[in-house]
Amino acid sequence: VVSALTTGYGGAVISYDWDTDPEKRAQVPDFYGYVPSNPRQRSLVFVTMVVFGAGMLMIRCLTIALLGMIGFKWTLAYIGLD
Repeated sequence: VVSALTTGYGGAVISYDWDTDPEKRAQVPDFYGYVPSNPRQRSLVFVTMVVFGAGMLMIRCLTIALLGMIGFKWTLAYIGLD
């Protein structure tokens, strides 16, 4: 769980930094700007990104483990298609 949260934190930091960069927001305002200016809302978005990233990683790991129990070919197919 700690590794998943660390990975989620890393992804959230990168996304947060890119989205809050003033130059990027000025160049492409339609794409950047999903992180609001309000500090409370910024914190909520950041925590949500960390939890979402960690959750996605844990779901993928669980999927690979369950497919490995079914058969090795299914696991390789999932990894190859993902």
